[in-house]
Amino acid sequence: MAGLPPRAAIATLATAVCTVAGALGCAGEIVEPDGCGDPAPPIAPTIVSLGPRPSFVVPGELEIGVTPLLDHDGDPFHALELEIWTRNDDGTARERVWSAVVTDPAQRRVRLADGTFENIAAFLDGLEPWRDHLVRARHVVQPPGGCPSAGAWSDKVGFRTDDGSAAIFDAAAVRDFQLELPPESVASINQEAEPPGCVPYQRSYYTGTFRDGATTLAGVGVKAKGGCGSARDLDGKTALKVHLSWDDPQVAGCPAKRRHHGLERFTLNNMVQDPSMSHELLAYALYAEMGVPVPRATYARVTVNGTYYGVYLDVETIDRRFLARHFASNRGALYEGTYHCDLVAGNVRDDDTGCLTRSFSPDACDGAPEPGDDPLDYTPLRELIAKLDALPATGVYPELARFLDVDEWLAMWAVDVVLAHWDGHFYTLRNNYRVYHDPGTGLWSIIPSGTDQTMQHRHVSDTLLNPSARLGQLCLADAGCAAVFAAKVRQALDVFAAMNMGARRQALQDRVGALVVPYPGREFDPARTANSHADTQRFIDERPASVLAALAARGL
Repeated sequence: MAGLPPRAAIATLATAVCTVAGALGCAGEIVEPDGCGDPAPPIAPTIVSLGPRPSFVVPGELEIGVTPLLDHDGDPFHALELEIWTRNDDGTARERVWSAVVTDPAQRRVRLADGTFENIAAFLDGLEPWRDHLVRARHVVQPPGGCPSAGAWSDKVGFRTDDGSAAIFDAAAVRDFQLELPPESVASINQEAEPPGCVPYQRSYYTGTFRDGATTLAGVGVKAKGGCGSARDLDGKTALKVHLSWDDPQVAGCPAKRRHHGLERFTLNNMVQDPSMSHELLAYALYAEMGVPVPRATYARVTVNGTYYGVYLDVETIDRRFLARHFASNRGALYEGTYHCDLVAGNVRDDDTGCLTRSFSPDACDGAPEPGDDPLDYTPLRELIAKLDALPATGVYPELARFLDVDEWLAMWAVDVVLAHWDGHFYTLRNNYRVYHDPGTGLWSIIPSGTDQTMQHRHVSDTLLNPSARLGQLCLADAGCAAVFAAKVRQALDVFAAMNMGARRQALQDRVGALVVPYPGREFDPARTANSHADTQRFIDERPASVLAALAARGL
């Protein structure tokens, strides 16, 4: 313990004794002896930052920012002490897993490398993935002629460690996914690949093998995806879904729960309706800036049975972990709406054959539901629709806020307008969306998807201020709601401008060119891609004025 401040040595000794004494390590608070009796100890600091991703921390990016020392009687700085604890379900501290003592008074940002892992983290040589933690800090001063005196601990700040999926969606990396499918799976996937029209359509998974680098997972489920414009069989550039924990009906018992970099499912979009291969990434970036929950996405290369299919967009699957990243609780009911599917009672059935389908179904392999979980049926959705049916003709805006996250919903709608998302929830098709009930807040949210046909130049003349969805119609019929919506559209336009979408688009064009031109794969036409980027740039240049003119024409 040479070189440590005296109090830090005591803390280190206390940790060692605690770790040896019990299998759980240090549970609860460590009480340290204090013979200093400082009448004016330092004020508790505040933890002001945790790095670029404060909610779900990638350990290598964790950077704990702490406010400077404030001491009542001006005693000089002696040390800054920090601790990370695992957190119990009730929010209390469980076990200390990391601590640090900083003796440089100028250092107010601390990384994991500046401290020492303890207990389970020492065994793992790092923080557990997908685990709730608490971090706290305090200052120690050195009164003249006295011994070091510690102030109060800061309030604990909670965070959850990333599950490893940040590496999958790292924009700087492009992963190579390889799928191997036996002949019987190829035949079955091809038979189901193309839907009979623009109608809701269910497909089944078939067995295959998934490879990513050194990882090989056999017995995964693979199926085609895509609607009436993007569906392809395996003779084309097939859009695909991969389920690592698929329950193969040919295998007895429950499937092993498998994840790769924290992910259980992979959604691989073929981008055949967006030759620029940029619209989804640009759209999701704008939604995210406006506070709308959207999936992460990045490019990936896909090979099937040794044949290179090309560059795909690897889009985060909207599952329980996605919900945990964006909502107070991830134990709610989630439904998907497709093709002319509004939130009306006639679209809700008791099974999964309608245009509004549940994303989570009862499964004996999942175990008993947790207390407070939403039921895995259509009851919550029917309750939502009943509340919509009961809305008054006027005063819609405050009433909606009782059961809908209105600010988030208006932000999503505003982005739909700015991006001309005609294939989304609000307009003609009433398509490509999910509705989620958050048991933690009691509020519903709408999550957009299928943004590949946004930002198309031919739709600039369409004001998109005449929604087909009942929620949009109800809002525009109410003067108060319409005014708030118009303000949100103007905010989205400001964000659109601040994000410098033209530069972002150019960066994606350069990136795709570097990936695709040397190895084009299937359904890639360089001239068509260049023309699509030119159209997208015209959209970026012209859309703001078009939207503002439409608002003015409507008196908004």
